[in-house]
Amino acid sequence: MRRLNATSVGAILAVWALTAAGCTYSGQADVSSRRSGVIPYSEPDLVNPLRGQYQNLATELFPQASPAQREYQPWPGTTDVSLRLDWRTLQPRDPRKLPRDARDDVRYDFSVLDRALASAHANGRRVGFRVTAFNSCCETSYPKGIDISVPDWLLTIPGTTRTYPHGGVKYVIPDWNHPAYLSYFADLLAALGRRYDRDERLAMVEMSGYGDFSENHVAFMRDTLGRPAPSPERSQAELGYFSQYRDQYITKKAITFLVNANLRAFPNTALVTAAGNPEITKQLFRDNPLLRARRKPVGIRADGLGKFDPIPTWVVNEYSRYVQIHDPIINVVLNRYRTAPIITEWIPDPPQAGAMDYYLTGLRDVVNRHVSMTASTGFPGQLNDIPMPADQYRVWANANKFSGYRYSVTAEQPAEPIPASERFALKLRWTNFGSAPVYERWQVRYDIVSASGQVVRTIDSRMDLRTLVADQKFEDVAGRPAAATTVDTVELNPGLPAGRYTVRATVGWREHKPNASVSVDFPPMQLAQYGRDDDGGYPVTEFSVQ
Repeated sequence: MRRLNATSVGAILAVWALTAAGCTYSGQADVSSRRSGVIPYSEPDLVNPLRGQYQNLATELFPQASPAQREYQPWPGTTDVSLRLDWRTLQPRDPRKLPRDARDDVRYDFSVLDRALASAHANGRRVGFRVTAFNSCCETSYPKGIDISVPDWLLTIPGTTRTYPHGGVKYVIPDWNHPAYLSYFADLLAALGRRYDRDERLAMVEMSGYGDFSENHVAFMRDTLGRPAPSPERSQAELGYFSQYRDQYITKKAITFLVNANLRAFPNTALVTAAGNPEITKQLFRDNPLLRARRKPVGIRADGLGKFDPIPTWVVNEYSRYVQIHDPIINVVLNRYRTAPIITEWIPDPPQAGAMDYYLTGLRDVVNRHVSMTASTGFPGQLNDIPMPADQYRVWANANKFSGYRYSVTAEQPAEPIPASERFALKLRWTNFGSAPVYERWQVRYDIVSASGQVVRTIDSRMDLRTLVADQKFEDVAGRPAAATTVDTVELNPGLPAGRYTVRATVGWREHKPNASVSVDFPPMQLAQYGRDDDGGYPVTEFSVQ
């Protein structure tokens, strides 16, 4: 859960620029195009947008990031990088000392994000980020013994923060409900939105502005500082919503203000949120009026893979009041994977049961909770300087490979030649072997290719791959996720000349922002089958016309 300041981000980006060339996304599977059939999980992972292992905190992919893991083949790549930035990095200047009409690039320091977006784009990747106002760890040292993520100038505004000494460190924690804190943070979000919302290099933004690491809770106050939040009995009166676990300090009024600020700043960029606060989740998933104008539903960002369920306790625990009263928000959260991604981060400290149980728990949760993305950081193999045991590596690798989408397409070859004067139907069977569907727009296209290699017809399918996902009940860790299958029926009009034809399928990325300030494109989707050609297409079946 390490945070990134300007210095650390700069160092990471410098290393990244040197190492990324070996992992640039090419859209090409590392397999022979002369083979046929479905690519098994034993092969290197498929690299596609918003799935599989991603570069968390701009940290290189595992295992190649660790010199101790040289016996393992490098991970084939990623298209996604995640950053976490302190507020103080983005706004070192006191806005009260600037002209009222000062430009955004005077009020704020965008240099870290600008460099990250440029580096990502140069290497075929996109960026996601969150902004933090408090991080309870995990620096090796703190200048002057102070842990601070807010700008220095905020401390001069009475009441916006409090300082809590503990263990030789002074922790500067915002008053999450203070009007000045909320107003200045909302101004920051608005400026970030003006600069980046229509930038296609930015794939995702995480709900920011409240909690430890902006993860929508402050359990550190309860557990370490001994300052628990309002009790369940008092929470409704003091906070404006029911909170059961004494880790919530923000009021409903402040939540509404921050949720509005996040939604208004990024109407064209996918949002995800830590779901530990019930009121934040309700507003971002269902209740906020601004959701009606959004292009995409808000997804889930879950810290603690390997130890904690990606779906929060208040949603799944039998003793949760929300579960006991059958609050309708429960089903909304449990089914969110159908329309928006679940992105996870491994937790650094495995349970006492041991590392293998940790990886097995993570594997099961990836499949059963329909996780789309898994982090490159935080798990024991990444943190240790000794070789990762082979059995643990296999489970870890499967957790990455099983996450997200994994499509293939097949079709039976017609037994008899088709008369040129007749209309006929092709039935193409699509399967998703992965735990989750796609959440971006992808266009399935079929080319009818003659024996001479000429494309004689092109058909855009109406099939939506976003709906193709299986329910999961994954217990046997030696098994595979359940697969979902559907048949796409494509009608071909008469008139093809006599001859032999191949049907070629291509899935093109179409997730573009309206009036984009910077445009991005990706090669066609890597399917879980052999035979990919230089244009990203796959031969599916053949037929003859007479």
